[in-house]
Amino acid sequence: MTNVAFLLNFTKEYKGGINYIKNLLYACSLENRADIKYFIFVPSDIEQEYIDIFSPYAEIVKTDILKRKTLSWFFEKVLENKFSTNFFMLKLLKKHEIDFVSHSNFFSRYNNLKIVNWIPDFQILHYPDLWTADEKKRTFKLYHNIIKYSDRIVLSSNDAFKDYLSFSNDGRDKVRVLQFVSQPGAVSKVEFETTLNLIKSKYNIQDNFFYLPNQFWSHKNHITAFKAINILKDKGLNPLLVTTGHMQDYRNNKKLNDTLNYIDENGLSANILLLGLIPYQEVLVLIKACVALINPSLFEGWSSTVEEAKSSGKKIILSDIAIHREQNPPNSIYFDALDEKELAMAMESTLQNGFYNSSDSFLTTQEVKNDLISRTKSFGQNYLKIIDDLLTQ
Repeated sequence: MTNVAFLLNFTKEYKGGINYIKNLLYACSLENRADIKYFIFVPSDIEQEYIDIFSPYAEIVKTDILKRKTLSWFFEKVLENKFSTNFFMLKLLKKHEIDFVSHSNFFSRYNNLKIVNWIPDFQILHYPDLWTADEKKRTFKLYHNIIKYSDRIVLSSNDAFKDYLSFSNDGRDKVRVLQFVSQPGAVSKVEFETTLNLIKSKYNIQDNFFYLPNQFWSHKNHITAFKAINILKDKGLNPLLVTTGHMQDYRNNKKLNDTLNYIDENGLSANILLLGLIPYQEVLVLIKACVALINPSLFEGWSSTVEEAKSSGKKIILSDIAIHREQNPPNSIYFDALDEKELAMAMESTLQNGFYNSSDSFLTTQEVKNDLISRTKSFGQNYLKIIDDLLTQ
């Protein structure tokens, strides 16, 4: 038996990381590998919703080592910062006979412990002004440790591999590109209609809305979408844009505040709904029910929003950046990321194609379903090939 562990050692607000691990474990489960067992090590105070997310695919191990502000968490951080080692976690991994630690920014090892680390992207190379000097120092140290200590380095795109090569000449033979796949979630037609009616009442949402499910970080570029809504409103179209995602940006709160103030300054509160973090079931229904998804982002490692559009067969209007072209969603319209007029034209064209009947949005073509199954199986198989190749070394 090979035991593979993932450490939930990042903040729960990082929904992209949560969903990535969940989708990876799901993809692996389709392979029915009885010789591999998965573990998720989580903070001892984690909410039940996260247990429910991971427990179908992995054994859950609760620990104070990952619970912030506990004594063991504090000492572990000191050892990690000073010596790039994780002493207490190492003991816990030994107890559970872990063979692989994956996607966890983990560097310590014992006996034949294998380390597979994931670098989501190299945004820091493209937008260094969004990072403080201390953050840059910590991030560069983390990346160099990943390159030095990992047996394999997972990147989510070929675009990220190009960035890797500009960042370092070392460890390129360790790199594997693993393009992840998002699941649209299992929602019955009855559940969909019930949840949709609840959402409409709860948030005062009408039909024919656009949906932007990105966190409010500066590079996500919400302002271009807001300006496009303003253009459409001035034309008398009365559009509705629904946004969800963590509404904080610790790196650039001024820009976030300016973006949010734009809504009030232009009288757009009835046209732009800011829902913040909402239950994932509601996110799934909004994806299925919207006219189209929108992703105006200036930079992505591998966009979950784009993947969700592909997996749901949903139309998406997205910024024309290299990574979005690599993801290549079939039902898409591209626009210049900084051109709100171009985005507004794409949105208007979408609306002019006819009113959208949300009751039909539950239906997904067999072609979309077959494509999702194929991509998901490849995702799981490619990850397991990484594990199998390391087992033979």
